[in-house]
Amino acid sequence: MRYLFLLAALLCLGMLVIHVLMGGIETLNPLMASPLALEVRVAILAIWHGMTLFFILSALAFFWAFAVDQVRSRPIGLLLGAFYTVFAAIIASLSFLWFEDLMILPQWTLLAPIGIFALIASI
Repeated sequence: MRYLFLLAALLCLGMLVIHVLMGGIETLNPLMASPLALEVRVAILAIWHGMTLFFILSALAFFWAFAVDQVRSRPIGLLLGAFYTVFAAIIASLSFLWFEDLMILPQWTLLAPIGIFALIASI
């Protein structure tokens, strides 16, 4: 089961690459060039960079959790696993409620496995 932490870490890195490349091109750059108020654009920029940092730090935490014993890794796995699982549920719910299509916001398809793997590895 410990290998699920390693898999979660690798998925975090994959999510990071997608976030930086596709998120920047398809979401961040158009929003920053939009006529939204400057305060809104800067808030979006801060959140985007915060998520970038979160993916990096959680990947490091999952690599650490893979390397140490289960007793020490359990709190990290449970906390990050819950976060990723709930975040995936929020995105999937919003995608379905607003667009009636789960794949309009497909981020949940990577966030959910990260969370599930972390939770299972913590048991």
